[in-house]
Amino acid sequence: MTDALRGAYRVMRTIRAVEDRVGSGAPGEEALAVGVCLHLDGRDAIAGTHRRHGQRIAKGADVRGVMAEAGKHRPAAADALGGVPLLICGAAIAAKQHDTGGVGVAFLGDGPTTTLEALNLASAWHLPAIFVTENPGYADRVAGLDVPAVVVDGSDFFAVHEAAGEAVCRARGGGGPTLIEAGFPRHVGDCLQRFRARVTDSGELREQVLDAIDAEVARLVEDSVVAPEPAPADLGTGVYITY
Repeated sequence: MTDALRGAYRVMRTIRAVEDRVGSGAPGEEALAVGVCLHLDGRDAIAGTHRRHGQRIAKGADVRGVMAEAGKHRPAAADALGGVPLLICGAAIAAKQHDTGGVGVAFLGDGPTTTLEALNLASAWHLPAIFVTENPGYADRVAGLDVPAVVVDGSDFFAVHEAAGEAVCRARGGGGPTLIEAGFPRHVGDCLQRFRARVTDSGELREQVLDAIDAEVARLVEDSVVAPEPAPADLGTGVYITY
């Protein structure tokens, strides 16, 4: 268990360091990304906004590759999020047809307009899909769609991990889609500090172990910032990556 906790903290700390370095994302969301993605493997697909590097890192993308991509492909002014929920429905359909046991996870961010349509489709076809939204109210709105919904504190790694584990298990077992509504209460503080407090108070990990991880991650991220500015002719290459 301590190895799993060290691994979870390392990925969350890495996400925070990368997001701070490239100036994107929001503190606290690393707990949501890691809490969900620790249940996923190579059979599974995720989709979300291109500004959330943490989701890709949590799924296993190489940090150096993410940093290089962040420097090369500047975020566009408008986010093409509308297709994310339906894209994940497509991944879930493929997993169901090929009987891989895979699931599709959509990180919805600000809530694309196609979310309810995708939820309706996933419910009607009993797809192995999980929709993770930060918008309040979605859990109430899916009551008529026969989609189980759970509301969690998105900055609480342990709460997210438990909810996501149940959703992934349900999806893999043929139970259909789940909606996870993740809120980020302002009063709860930093998710990394909350994690540290819980595991050190319980005696599962020592402060020195976590401090060592902090230092290792800081070196990794700094070593990853080595890519030169790309030439104009190279801006359209390397858009897709498999992880």
